Amino acid sequence: MMAKKPLTREEVTELFSELDASGVLDPAYGRSHESARQRPDGAGRPTAGAGPIGRLLGQGDRPRRRRTIDPLSADDPSGSKVGHTISRAAIGFVVATFALIVGIQIIYGVIRRLNTANLSESVTIDTVKTALKGGVEWGSGFTQFPQEFTVDQADERSGDVEVSVTDTRSHNELEVFSNAQIQGSAFATNALLNNKISRVVYNVWARVDGDGNISHSSLFGLLPAQGTKRQILTFIWTKQRSAATSNIDLELRIVGMDEQIADRIQKQVNSVSSLIVKPGISQGDLEAERDDRNLQDALKGAETLTGGAPEKDPAGVVRKFKQSMQ
Repeated sequence: MMAKKPLTREEVTELFSELDASGVLDPAYGRSHESARQRPDGAGRPTAGAGPIGRLLGQGDRPRRRRTIDPLSADDPSGSKVGHTISRAAIGFVVATFALIVGIQIIYGVIRRLNTANLSESVTIDTVKTALKGGVEWGSGFTQFPQEFTVDQADERSGDVEVSVTDTRSHNELEVFSNAQIQGSAFATNALLNNKISRVVYNVWARVDGDGNISHSSLFGLLPAQGTKRQILTFIWTKQRSAATSNIDLELRIVGMDEQIADRIQKQVNSVSSLIVKPGISQGDLEAERDDRNLQDALKGAETLTGGAPEKDPAGVVRKFKQSMQ
């Protein structure tokens, strides 16, 4: 192999004249230096690579392309579009997932509303079971009920609805009380909006262990509550219509709470003593109270709105009321 001829001083000077202050080949060399070395016949400047570095590398007669790379550019210098493809795929996946979740929620809400019984339109054994099983619409959402329930009565002819539920999710008596009050209110209001329903009874049961403590399900309901089934309390809603006015009066009574349960709740919150009603209240007591309220409504006349002396004779009203009760 033949040794290369060493460069002369002029060639070394010309070689390093193509480098800038950082030691990198200056792309502007071809525009600044080569223009000064054009041929006299005006045929133009030599091709790129004809300088000393090109001659040193043996590229004097081969065209050379120079590409300026912007380090701040987001484009891949190699021209690859893989990054853009990955970005578009990731964005598409997020958008598709979000649309799927929203779509499932909309479909689920529509299905629930189609399958939820409206007790204000019809009260039967089947519609009440459907309402307790699927929940009732309450406010801006749905109110769910315990999975274990029975429909004791549901008759538009008598105007009575009575159900019994067993709470297996609450951890103590206070939670049973508060959860049942919300659930019972939603159920009773939905039913009492029916013109043929005047009384709703919501019986609440729970399972207790040997010490009388509330037993609840665990592990997301996979392990059911164990213990003896015990009635905790009962919510009774009644609807009264006034003969003198167009008002509709709704009354709530909470019965069946014994001393043990009351003491347990009072230890958890000291604001429920006024809710305790004597245990063992009979159906006759409830009917007597209802008759007394109906009599009070019958005694009212237009004076309740306009003022003045009573329009009705109390003795005559009581006599007619007793005759109607016979």
